[in-house]
Amino acid sequence: MNGRTLNEMSSGERHDMVSLVVDALESVAEDADGRGDHQSARNAIYLACSIRGCEIETSTDMLRAAEILLEQGISYVASLSERFNGVSDEVDDIDAPLAQPLRRLH
Repeated sequence: MNGRTLNEMSSGERHDMVSLVVDALESVAEDADGRGDHQSARNAIYLACSIRGCEIETSTDMLRAAEILLEQGISYVASLSERFNGVSDEVDDIDAPLAQPLRRLH
């Protein structure tokens, strides 16, 4: 998250970060559902709901929990996007080791 923790961000910046990640999760959920990958779509929606449900203004403990959920959300969006687009940075690098298969979150 651009090198800063949620604790270091202003309230507006935290709100923008949450909105950005939730919107991205909802977008990949829609894409996954359209491709028939209903489990990935549900996982993305559940993660978006969890992030949306965090009270990021109340306590340091909740900020850390929200930060972890946001990191998971960003990773999940990247993972699904990479899988759907069939693009991998490792594939472009001939010397890179074979990529590990993606794990499905349930």
